[in-house]
Amino acid sequence: MKFVKNENGNAAIFMLWLLGIVAIIFVITVNIIKVYVVKEQANLAVEQAALAGTAVLLEKTKEAVNEFDTRPTLDPLYLADREVQKLADSGKSVEMLIEEEKEKYLARGMDEGDAYIKAANKILPSRVNGHPFLKKELKRSLGLSSSDAAYLFSSAVLKTIDENEAKTEKTEIELSREDWRVEVKSVVQFETISDQKFIASFLSDIPQKGYGPTLAYLENVYN
Repeated sequence: MKFVKNENGNAAIFMLWLLGIVAIIFVITVNIIKVYVVKEQANLAVEQAALAGTAVLLEKTKEAVNEFDTRPTLDPLYLADREVQKLADSGKSVEMLIEEEKEKYLARGMDEGDAYIKAANKILPSRVNGHPFLKKELKRSLGLSSSDAAYLFSSAVLKTIDENEAKTEKTEIELSREDWRVEVKSVVQFETISDQKFIASFLSDIPQKGYGPTLAYLENVYN
């Protein structure tokens, strides 16, 4: 007596098994892609936050320079310091010197922010060292007379971190005393996609660190 083998059931089981494997591979692939996306999000958050903090320091720098150049005062030492600076620089104020230098960088195709930083890094160090009242204005405006100037730009940094959906409560802000730049460390939360069977769902923090441009003149202001 001959038995006819029915392979339809086996084929169905094989297809179900194959589809299960494909589904698992798909979920793993999606999770890997999601890790890179979240990592890029975290990197963008800290980079933008560092730039936001730097922007605050630059604004405070401009305010201090303008104060030194134009603030009315009856202090004869302050007035003398200002006049000595102008005499040494052919009658040009510190602000004028920075603007002139900035225009040179702009002519080379550099953007406004980078051009100002380059100009300030070139013009300010020698003027800060040679004119104590300019240094005093910068220290006051930047908050560098205290042990930590981070409070000046922390709100701008944290606002940017929050807007980029990173964790403000796990954000570290520092003004580097070695590289003289704003440094921000934060995390973005990553949640796995689960197939509810083989791949469990869990949360993980992806940390990143961002750096602002170097403000070399701060070394002369702080020291």
